[in-house]
Amino acid sequence: MTEDKASGGEVWLVGAGCGEGLLTLEGKRVLARAHTVLYDALVPPEVLQEAGPDAELLPVGKRSGHHSMAQEVINCLLIQKAREGKRVVRLKGGDSFVFGRGGEEALALQEAGIPWHVVPGVSSAIAVPEHFGIPVTHRGLARSFTVVTGHTRDGQDEDWQALARLQGTLVFLMGLERLEAICRRLVEEGKNPDTPAAVLCGGYGPLEIRIDGTLSDLPERARQQGAFAPAVILVGPAAGLGLHPAPAGKTGKILVTGTPSFCREATGELERAGMEAAAMPLLEVEPLFQNIPEDFARYPWLVFTSRNGVRLFFQWLRDMKKDLRLLGKLRFACIGEGTAKELADQGFRADLVPDSFTAQALGQALGKAMEPQERCLLLRAEEGSPDLLRELEKAGKAYRDVAVYRIRSLENQTENRQQLSPRVMIFGSSKGVHAFFRQFGLSPETRVLCIGPVTARAALEEGCCRVESARTHTAAGIRAVLEEEGEQP
Repeated sequence: MTEDKASGGEVWLVGAGCGEGLLTLEGKRVLARAHTVLYDALVPPEVLQEAGPDAELLPVGKRSGHHSMAQEVINCLLIQKAREGKRVVRLKGGDSFVFGRGGEEALALQEAGIPWHVVPGVSSAIAVPEHFGIPVTHRGLARSFTVVTGHTRDGQDEDWQALARLQGTLVFLMGLERLEAICRRLVEEGKNPDTPAAVLCGGYGPLEIRIDGTLSDLPERARQQGAFAPAVILVGPAAGLGLHPAPAGKTGKILVTGTPSFCREATGELERAGMEAAAMPLLEVEPLFQNIPEDFARYPWLVFTSRNGVRLFFQWLRDMKKDLRLLGKLRFACIGEGTAKELADQGFRADLVPDSFTAQALGQALGKAMEPQERCLLLRAEEGSPDLLRELEKAGKAYRDVAVYRIRSLENQTENRQQLSPRVMIFGSSKGVHAFFRQFGLSPETRVLCIGPVTARAALEEGCCRVESARTHTAAGIRAVLEEEGEQP
């Protein structure tokens, strides 16, 4: 990434595929050269690891009921980054042009005079049914397949009469919330109520459910079995073939949940140690750049309590084109080794890291290190631990507490909580614990491993029995616990 940034930037619309291993070789090559990556919520965490270490990663994704960024804002951001001379990747789950609004982005880029390219992705419309053993075409049963969006813009509706007459396979994407209406309308327009149908949930993820039925009983079966998004709905004779491929081998005996960045970091650590781990991101980070004070350099101490805080602060500095020499006389305090490493990756060394990686220990260490007249600027999550403030106030130290991001839950609305039974369940935060148990239950035999004592307390509050925390509150610390106790690949 040493090219002259004064040259014009370009944008690549890259389909990430819909699961692990489905990113194309071309997509991998383009990602490795990207300066900036704008990615959606459904992009598999391991795909982001293909971006270079210096790449700017910006979450802009959407899930049902959760909109991180309006489409018009995404378009403007793509144009802005390209005009800065950057190689920009717009990374989407599946394929950019299959209900991915890639066409809208391409139009905006073209109108702005920005060169753009497309790298196709493997769409869930065919990959997920195949993964579960349902061919979308099959000789004698289905000579064609039709892909339909399950939700429509501006209240527009499908031509249900035309869809009901089709003899091939109907594939509905993003339609779980309208499953009952889909089945009812097809029957009303002449489709046989006994037509085979299926709901395929969580394809290629650590959690997968295949729910088989017919147009007449599929909605009730989906309710009873706890269907969840993302889901693909199949209607047609091919859905009733009864094919069930052998398991792919990923047992999910180690399951990691939290933000996408934590899941990437933790699964990466475990896989480098030869352990098999599956990621299930249930949280996302929403930047609050508007809160960062322009006069940050007036504070002798900048205090970070997470890697997210460090990453987002430096992203804001770059976006605002701030001179990094403003940081030359400032000192940095970090809650632990992971946060200090993130700071080092940005080119700065932490001046203070407490021996114990907790908010309480950080506050106590700052109380001793700060001069009486000094103020510190806390750059942390919106729901940061009150222990840090308590210790600073106890020591009589002045501070300004700034939320540079908030953590949001990416929750699927289901009537029934799924019961999971991985051998080891790994949590990276207390918020991640509570988000998990709002949707899932854990087997009493599951070993729960938490990044630190605060997270462990949350797990105990949720009724977990076998709860431990890493001695070093990092992903590497979690790996060390498992290695020491002989966890096998």
